Amino acid sequence: MNSIRHSASILILSLTAVVAGQALAAEPAAGLSRAQVLADLADARRTGNIIEGEIGLPRNALYPQQYPAQQQAAGKTRAQVLAEFAQARANGELFEPVTGARMSDLRPDLYPQAAQGQALTRDEVIAGVQQARDAGQLYFGEGG
Repeated sequence: MNSIRHSASILILSLTAVVAGQALAAEPAAGLSRAQVLADLADARRTGNIIEGEIGLPRNALYPQQYPAQQQAAGKTRAQVLAEFAQARANGELFEPVTGARMSDLRPDLYPQAAQGQALTRDEVIAGVQQARDAGQLYFGEGG
């Protein structure tokens, strides 16, 4: 008797899942029409932008000779990239791999300071600190 109830429960749950799945499948996908989805699929097949099974790579990467050449976005030349890298290194904009901090933050004495606006006098800094303290915006210690 228990076996019959168990089988009936499984059957009812299975039917409910099938009906719910069909109801969800009937909803339009992100506002695209069936014709648009089919056109996108045909274009992906033509260009090889279909992911290949378990490998996880598109077919045009696995078999480039079977598909038209992909248009490359206009990028920078090798010389431009190397020049930007050299400038970033000179400015200390590269990150130290262990801490993830900028090199200019770790060793400011080795890198030029970026212009931060107009320099303040000592009296202006003291007045600003006093004003922040009076406004309750300046905290010392961990209690913040």
